[in-house]
Amino acid sequence: MTDEATLFEAPLVPDPDADEELGPGGPGDGERLADEDVKGSRILLVRRAIEPVDLNSGAGAAAALACTFHAAPGARFSFARVQVDLSSPAGAVFLDIAPKEVRANEAVQFTVAREGKIGISYAGAEAGASTGQERTFTVYPCLVRGSGATSTRALWDLRENQHSADGIGHEQVLVLTLGVVGAVEADILINARLIRPGLPGRLDAIRDMILGPAVGSGPRAKLRFEIPEAAPKKRFFGLLGT
Repeated sequence: MTDEATLFEAPLVPDPDADEELGPGGPGDGERLADEDVKGSRILLVRRAIEPVDLNSGAGAAAALACTFHAAPGARFSFARVQVDLSSPAGAVFLDIAPKEVRANEAVQFTVAREGKIGISYAGAEAGASTGQERTFTVYPCLVRGSGATSTRALWDLRENQHSADGIGHEQVLVLTLGVVGAVEADILINARLIRPGLPGRLDAIRDMILGPAVGSGPRAKLRFEIPEAAPKKRFFGLLGT
């Protein structure tokens, strides 16, 4: 299915553990961003696509999830970590995840091989983010590093360019493959660093953020989506080895 569906939208709130560890001086080399200045920070997770794939090992699927980070007014996210822990069905693992590493402003296209491996082909940024009505290329606004192939935990770190200091950007597309069909359940954790630039001669104000408690038990949110058996007419992924 290439039609989008919202999986959850939630506030990001100050991480009390980070505040306690870092003490009154605030995190890192900056001042502590006040509680009233972090309000409005949110995360939106959207199912961009789920496509069944005939794998060598049997039926499976590739999924693309889009994380959209909304910073509080006047601030930016300089870092974020997205962690997805697969909980159901029993025994299932992520066959592969992507991106494992991609630089800022690179346009990429994802392909899926019969063994569930995710390939990335590169194009110049001038290729754009879409071809006709079907989204083909994804352009990442920051450095992304991921891990988690053949495990139940997928992890991505998003980092801004330290020289330009313009944040991690608005949307990040995270891709994974599974060797199952039907219902899939997982927990997601988000950690992010919010920065408000200081005035000339002043340090930046910084705060470490996590998911708000309203979305689940502590900083975790529950995800559930269905992997269909029929392939969509329009595909997000290319397929190798056919």
